[in-house]
Amino acid sequence: MSNHPPRHLVVATDFSPAADAALARAGTLAQRLGAALSLLHVVEPLPVMSAWGDPGAGAWLGLEALQRAGESELARQLARHAGTPAAAAVATCRVGLPRRDLGRLAQELGGDLLVIGARNERRIGDRLLGSTAQAAVHHVPLPVLVLRRPAASPWTRVLAASDGSPGATAAIALAEGLADWGEAHLLRVHPPLPEATLALMQPAQTQLETLVQGLERDAIARAEAEAQAHPRWQAAFRRGAVIDTVLGEIERRTIDLVALGTRGHGPVLGSLLGSLGQAVLSRAGCDVLLVPQPAAT
Repeated sequence: MSNHPPRHLVVATDFSPAADAALARAGTLAQRLGAALSLLHVVEPLPVMSAWGDPGAGAWLGLEALQRAGESELARQLARHAGTPAAAAVATCRVGLPRRDLGRLAQELGGDLLVIGARNERRIGDRLLGSTAQAAVHHVPLPVLVLRRPAASPWTRVLAASDGSPGATAAIALAEGLADWGEAHLLRVHPPLPEATLALMQPAQTQLETLVQGLERDAIARAEAEAQAHPRWQAAFRRGAVIDTVLGEIERRTIDLVALGTRGHGPVLGSLLGSLGQAVLSRAGCDVLLVPQPAAT
């Protein structure tokens, strides 16, 4: 699959330092790619009651004030980036629930890549996106670039962790168009058979050995075919638990950007990302590109 650089980047902002850093990185990236750039803030309506007891009028007046405040803050944020590529962003303030509507609103603006700045704080050993961003990522119908590293830090080492799915293939292609990297690593992990499955099957030792060998031969063949399809990437085949192996590879190679395919969309935690995506977002310190599986045609 050939690379597909994004043509319109939409940066989600809550006016935090993380959002400022994301805007700076996205501005430089948009300029290099010749892509359009938008800055999106989603105003969440508040239940405001007017003095006259008319909830409809009160909510409308309160919403207008919130939207004006959001537009003013967007202008101040862009002013902080004056003289940089980020200043070219078109600012938009929309009404909605950020956790639910961020991805849909980015799509309505014509965006094909949503950029979110992640906070670097830790709680109980995990890195956090921030509560709104964490929830929004699970609802986004387009690729998401989660930025955690400093805005000026280049992507010199990129890792794509692939399971051979359409989403993973799309993630590799987008990473090729997105990153101006020096090293690109393509990782395929072959996990052991689940113990619960083996307990149900209770195969004989010879049957188990035959099954394991057959699955591994098939996995190696698929990994070799994928490596041939992406000759610019340094391909590696590993055996072991997927999450631990991928996180270990990220740390060992000091990866700057990880590209992952995701399963789909939905509000249930894990239905979009799967356990690997959640683990990388919460435990790795690199930037993360999440690409949903392409819709069936």
